[in-house]
Parts: sequence; structure tokens; C-alpha cells
Amino acid sequence: MSDFQVAFFERLRAALPDYQNLAQSVADALNISMNEAYKKIRGNSALSLQQVVQLSDTFNVPFIYNPNQSSSVTFNFLSVNEDLNMVNYLGDLLANLKLIQQSKTKHITITTDDIPIFHFFKYPELTAFKLFFWANNVNNSELKFDGSTITDEIIALSGELHRLYLEIPSTEIWAKDTVHGTIEQIRYAYEAGYISNKALAEKVVEQVRYCLTDMNMYAISSKKTIDPNHTFNWYNCDVLGSIAYLVDFKESMLCFNRFNTFNYLKTNDQFYCEQTKRWMQGLINKSIAFSGQGEKHRNKYLYESFAACDALIGEIAG
Repeated sequence: MSDFQVAFFERLRAALPDYQNLAQSVADALNISMNEAYKKIRGNSALSLQQVVQLSDTFNVPFIYNPNQSSSVTFNFLSVNEDLNMVNYLGDLLANLKLIQQSKTKHITITTDDIPIFHFFKYPELTAFKLFFWANNVNNSELKFDGSTITDEIIALSGELHRLYLEIPSTEIWAKDTVHGTIEQIRYAYEAGYISNKALAEKVVEQVRYCLTDMNMYAISSKKTIDPNHTFNWYNCDVLGSIAYLVDFKESMLCFNRFNTFNYLKTNDQFYCEQTKRWMQGLINKSIAFSGQGEKHRNKYLYESFAACDALIGEIAG
């Protein structure tokens, strides 16, 4: 029990913002003395089942126990109903991103064949289109995209998500066709009549171009803001296999795997996260660097992506 308990407290520590003391937080949550809290953190005093539940509920961190060291992995996921309430969806993303951003040591590594949605959040129409497209996939509906879904609440949530992501050091590994997935979604929506407004369709494509221009700026300086701590590394790998987000807190890790188009499974199983980290490092070793000095390959990739955007704008305008 002692080893599992110590590991549990390490996950609690990683979930706390820098300014929050673990022992004080545990003492407050369990209504015990600081001295007793330190004993439990060190594993010298066993947690009761009720205390485990109390800490898990308070800090939203599960206590994981695998009998006989079995290879099973526990995942959590946000249950989104058929209405696909995007405010709730974005709110859940925001809660997760805040926990990551508040940690003293953090880094996100992403493998993806679709542009990470955090880059879209700067652009309301593009964000709304992406959420609309996902909603249509879930509901198999015939809804029209006219921009009416861009509410003030969604704009506010999106802006905060974008700001937080810029402040988190990250490494992104994109596939060969990562950009084209979004372009083809816009083309399909326009040709199928889901977007009847030409100006709106062109604006969404233009915002994909803006998004790629942002990526180029991040890659040139190897950081997402003027703060040198907000580092950014960008790679291109022809074959990825899955969309995954790995958050490394140094003391522990957290992994998100995307599924069902827009949703994700989340686990802090350290063995699974370690395997994912090794897999991602292997991909990086086989990838072409776009950030820093990777100007030649990055420019070619972006040129082809911009050309695809321009071609679609031409189709819409014609």
C-alpha cells in the first residue's frame, strides 16, 4: 500500500498549481494536522479508503491500483450526449488545460493527423466551423453552418484556451496530410450545401491560412510567445498511427488519446504514459524538424498547404 500511496501523492502534487502546498492542501481536505499530512505523504501513515475517496474527489485525481501488476489501464473520458454541448466540451478542455498550465514543470507532446484545435481557438469562425463539423458527424444531421453558433461564451472560452496553450511548452508532430484534413472538411461542407454563404466559407479557409502563418512564426523562433519558457518544437512525420497528447510534469505524466472524431480518453497510468513517451521519441527521431533551422522543409510544407487553401478559395469564388 505504501508505494501506491506515495505514487498517489505524487500525482496529487503534479495536479496542484505551483503556489499551493501539498501538505497544507491534504491537511485541509482531510481535516488533519500538517504533521499527519506529511506522514501520509511519505507513506508512514496509511490512508483510509474514505480518505482516498476524499482526496480523489477534492483534487480530481484517481487512485489507481492494479492487482498483481496487471497490464490493464484505466481511462477517463468526458461523456458528451447527442446534443454535443460545445460549451461543456470547451469547459472541460479548459479545466484540463488550466491544471497543466498551473504546474511548475510541464510539457505537451502531440502526434496528430489533424491540426490541433488549440490553434483554431484564436479564430472564431474557424473554431465554430470545426465544432459544427464534429456535431454533424455525431448527430448525422443536416444542420447549416451560418456562424450563428459563435456565441460570446464560446468566444471567451476559446480565447482563454488559446492563451493557455501558448503558455505551455510543446512539441507537435504533424503527419503529411495534417492540414489537408481540415481543408477537405471545409470543401465537403461547402459542396454538400452545409455552408451556403460564400463569404463565410472563404473566411474559414482564410483563417486556416492565418493559423498556418502563426505556426510559421512559432517555428522560426522556437517559441509561441516572447517568453523564452513558452518553447515550441515542430516536426513532420509521414506516418503517425494515432492522435495523442502526452503531458510531462517531470514527476508524473498524463496521456490523452483522441477518439470518436472529437473526444478523448485520459489516463495517468505511468507505465502506459512511459510507453507512449518512448513511442513519441521514436517518431521524433524519424521526423523532419520544422522549427529552428528547419526552414527549407517547413517552407515547402507550408507552400503546399497555402496552395491547397488558395485552390479551395478559388473553387468557392468560382
